[in-house]
Amino acid sequence: MDRASSYDINRIENVMQNSLQPVAPRPEFVEGLHQRLTDPMIPRVRFTRRYSSQFILLVIATLLSGVVFVLAASKMIISLVREFRITNTRYPN
Repeated sequence: MDRASSYDINRIENVMQNSLQPVAPRPEFVEGLHQRLTDPMIPRVRFTRRYSSQFILLVIATLLSGVVFVLAASKMIISLVREFRITNTRYPN
């Protein structure tokens, strides 16, 4: 892949500079950001204790599918064990 020439890079920078104008942030945002960055007592990560309904439904669906899987697997194992016992009793050594 060829490297872009400095002329191409300058053209791209000029286009971006002309089309993307800077926006002045709200003073409240700047003050809040400054407060969060400089105050050591403010926690860096905030956990919310609210769970969305989608998350709860996902947990319920996961639990139900796990129960169905365990029941199906145990039924299959019981059937295989019974079949193995029946097969061994029909044809003794």
